[in-house]
Parts: sequence; structure tokens; C-alpha cells
Amino acid sequence: MCFNAAASFAASAVLIPAGIHTLRVAREAEPRWLPLAGFPLLFGIQQAMEGVLWLALGDPLGRIVGVPPGTATPVMALGFLGFAYLLWPVLVPLSARSVEPGPRRRLLFGLLAVLGAAGGCFIYLPLLFNSNWLEVSIHGGSILYEPKILFASALGTPLGRGLYALVVLVPLLTSSEQLVRRFGLMIFLSVVLSAVAYGFAFVSVWCFFAALLSAWLGVRLPERLGEQVLVAGDASGQRHTSQG
Repeated sequence: MCFNAAASFAASAVLIPAGIHTLRVAREAEPRWLPLAGFPLLFGIQQAMEGVLWLALGDPLGRIVGVPPGTATPVMALGFLGFAYLLWPVLVPLSARSVEPGPRRRLLFGLLAVLGAAGGCFIYLPLLFNSNWLEVSIHGGSILYEPKILFASALGTPLGRGLYALVVLVPLLTSSEQLVRRFGLMIFLSVVLSAVAYGFAFVSVWCFFAALLSAWLGVRLPERLGEQVLVAGDASGQRHTSQG
């Protein structure tokens, strides 16, 4: 698979307008879906950041457009990881909670969001205050992020990825909403594929796959909410007819 600046910018060019449309539909139809509707837009912004990072790391497209290697590397890397380490582990469970009617699941998803926030702050905040704690390079056709993590030997990469997957996947896979569960299943498959085939650059590759999958939300969610509005409109019309 070809990972490069062009792929990231292409994904961003599709996802950002799709996300704006999805947010507009959710706002007008049912605001509880707004957090989930924001996924395509947010993934689009994240991919745009990694596109700039590709250029800064010496992607051939950077030479074509005249971007000097090294430009904005720390800023874009920290921006991208802010989404990966901090935003997604919090927003995903909160998005599932927003559309969840069951009180027990809502409580569970809320607790997972707190766990995601704690873990994200533990990993990400030290990087903001220690510029030498993060190394970024192109390796094997992917961007490799190598952050220094406190107590890394105790946490371990497999354990850390397992906790991350728990926080992100459980709310999606156990949601009462079928659309959310379907999205969760696709995300689960992307996690497995990224870990098995691209484990050395898991963060970058998984975020790219997840971004592509969020385009599915940009199509299915407006369709679902549109159908819901139509059903509500028909029911309202029938009530007015019967009252008349």
C-alpha cells in the first residue's frame, strides 16, 4: 500500500467536505449524533497534518512544491499525535455514549472516556514539554513515531496497544446502535491489519485506515438520519390527518 503525502492530502480533501456535510445533517436532524458526525472532518484535519509532515520529512512531493525538509516537523508531529493519543481515546467513547440510550452502557462508555483521557495525558503531555522526547522518521514507506513514554518498560507496547484498543473498540462494538457497531467492526479489522502488517508504524497506519473508514460514516450517517427524518415526517403527517 502506498503511504505518502499525496495519499494523506487526498484523504483529507475527501473527508473534510464530507465531514462538514455530515455535521450539518446531524445538527438539523438529531444533534446527539454530532460527535460521531464529526469523525470524517477530524480525521481529514489529522490526515492534512500528516500530509504536511510527509513533506517536512522529505517526501518527493515536498521537493516539487518547494517545501524545505524539516519545516514544521515538530508542530505537525505533535498535532497528529494529539489526535491519536488524546482526542480519539476520549471522543470515541463519548460519541458512543452520546447516542446510547442504555444507562449502564452510558456509564461504561463514560468511564472509558475518563480512562482514555488519563492515558492520553500521561503519554502526550510530557511530549509537549520535552521536545527531544519525540523522534519522527520515514521507515518502510510509513511514518514512524518514536515517543519517549514514562515507565515504558512496565507498560510495554503490546499492553499499551491493548488498552488503547479497549478504550476505542468496546464502545463501538457494544453500542445499541447498529450503525455504530458496524463502524466498530470495521475499525476492529483495521486495528488487527495495522498491528499485524504494519506494527512498526502502527499509529500512523491505523489512523490512515480509520480515516478512510470514517468516509463510510460520511455516507451512511446522513442516509440514516435522512430516513429517520422522513419517518418522523410521515408519522407527523398521519397524526395531523387523523386529527383532521
